[in-house]
Amino acid sequence: MSEGRDPETGKHLERSRDYAVILARQLSTHQKFKKVITRDFLDNLYYAATLHDIGKVAIPDTVLLKNGKLTDVEFDEMKQHVFTGQIVLRETIEKYHLTESFLEMGMNICAYHHEKFNGKGYPEGLGGEEIPLEARIFALCDAYDAIRAKRSYKEGLSHLEAMKRIVADKNQHFDPDVVEAFLECEKKLLAIT
Repeated sequence: MSEGRDPETGKHLERSRDYAVILARQLSTHQKFKKVITRDFLDNLYYAATLHDIGKVAIPDTVLLKNGKLTDVEFDEMKQHVFTGQIVLRETIEKYHLTESFLEMGMNICAYHHEKFNGKGYPEGLGGEEIPLEARIFALCDAYDAIRAKRSYKEGLSHLEAMKRIVADKNQHFDPDVVEAFLECEKKLLAIT
């Protein structure tokens, strides 16, 4: 549905999913995450990551496809996609009695991929490890793709510039452990087009 309204969204969903799996796999080599990031975690992440912007189907085209900077009112409207996505997935899980664990992970990514490690993100202002791990991983991947991708309202930036921005936001926007893993696997991420 998202790709039908905006073809670039489909490419973003695939790239950011692939980045997330590579990054999580790298993070799983760190002692702190060995028991948390299992094969099941990675499999769930693969399917869950593409659900992160499902709530954007409820955002009007005038906002979603706008060629230019969003006004404060439009940005507030855009931020609603995290609530909408979470609600859609929760209601689907409940209505159809679904038990697939990737849906629960998808709901977490939907709801929390715009939270920031320093607690200054949205929707709830969660910080640090209050943010589910899958959302902390995905937040970096989503930002990396957004920085690199050309959009109607901006040019895409280089991998090097994206790296600089992400490192500068370590401990602010991004979990420092996730940033370290990102730096360790950057060549694999760069290979994704």
